[in-house]
Amino acid sequence: MKVIISNTVALNGGDAAILQAIVDALSDELGKDTRFTVFDSQPETARRYYPDFDFQKLLYLKVARSPSGLGPIVRPLQMRRFETAAKLWGRGQKSAAKLLLSRAEVEALQTYAEADLIISTGGTYLVENYDIEPRLFDYRIALALGRPLVFYTQSLGPFREPQNQQRVRDIFNQASLVLLRDARSKHHLLEIGVSPDNLHVCADAVFALDVGPKPATPAREGADTISDTTDNTRRPKVAVSVRHWSHFENLSTDEGMKRYCDAIAAGVTHLVEHHQADVTFISTCQGIPEYWTHDSKTAHAIVDTLPDAVRKHVNVDDAFHPPQDLVKTLAAFDAVIATRMHMAILALIAGTAVLPVSYEFKTTELFERMGAGQWVEDINTIDADAFVQKIDALLADLPGVKALLAKGVAEQREIALEGARKVKKLVAS
Repeated sequence: MKVIISNTVALNGGDAAILQAIVDALSDELGKDTRFTVFDSQPETARRYYPDFDFQKLLYLKVARSPSGLGPIVRPLQMRRFETAAKLWGRGQKSAAKLLLSRAEVEALQTYAEADLIISTGGTYLVENYDIEPRLFDYRIALALGRPLVFYTQSLGPFREPQNQQRVRDIFNQASLVLLRDARSKHHLLEIGVSPDNLHVCADAVFALDVGPKPATPAREGADTISDTTDNTRRPKVAVSVRHWSHFENLSTDEGMKRYCDAIAAGVTHLVEHHQADVTFISTCQGIPEYWTHDSKTAHAIVDTLPDAVRKHVNVDDAFHPPQDLVKTLAAFDAVIATRMHMAILALIAGTAVLPVSYEFKTTELFERMGAGQWVEDINTIDADAFVQKIDALLADLPGVKALLAKGVAEQREIALEGARKVKKLVAS
């Protein structure tokens, strides 16, 4: 069986975890001989970091090329040309289609046409904070070729622009299967007129990631709180994931980032001074210079504001960590403060307590489903004093928090695997 996974950004560690989890789950359901072709935004670089995957360039990036300065004029024409070729190909007129295409475009279109299944990877990219046209273009090609189109675990919407509402509605009503990460995303589709028949709320794909045996944690047996692990031989270990964010509600980027960074700095200072903790900044988007953002830059900016005595117990891990390796690393920590949602999920899989900082509704929805919504800190309203109090409350009840989260992880993993079973059922039909 040939399966395309499109719209990936594998240089983002969270997206790489999604990709690996989809391949893990679908290989179990569809067979180990299933062949996956991955259409990515930076395939040449992605191959160096993840050599086991067959990466190809996203259709949009392959097709919508244009001379400098002429993009707004040329790009729509290029896309229309390719869509026309896809429609011809889908009607069996391959020779006519090839007349409109370059050799590289013919190869890409043939790969799509020969796929048994085209899957748009899981994630949060169908939101109006971002340009959604490259994604919609990809879906139109799949549908023009008559290929089954599956949306893997999405957080999406809301769609306020009338043009986006119509385009998203038309595409999703033709999709064979839509897996959504939360009820809010389902509501966003229903409110623009998407049929509910193929919409299914599921768990994030990363909960199905195959990480092998659960790593042993180093905390002392019998320790009831983080304070109980504090003795002359071992300082508690806390990991912190931060990121740059530009889409604050009712605040400018500078105002929002200052308040967020000040709160993180206050939390780290409190961890070191009050809990005698060692703190490591580590995240899913780091260590890849070719990627557009580096969470470690935000981490270094925060560390630079800390008092010298605190800074001695704070480290910034700048290295690249594949998802499975990151799970093993996070298992060695007593707690994780996670801004990136997939940093939170990988820590949960590792069995580590998580205090999430939510910058989009996907994180809030996830922890509410797990019965742990009280631990979510909203990046739009984060306050240093309240954040420190929340850290204290979490660390004071580590066994209870871990038990609650472990139960939620087990449930989310089963729901994530059910998503793969739905894909198998679709293929069988």
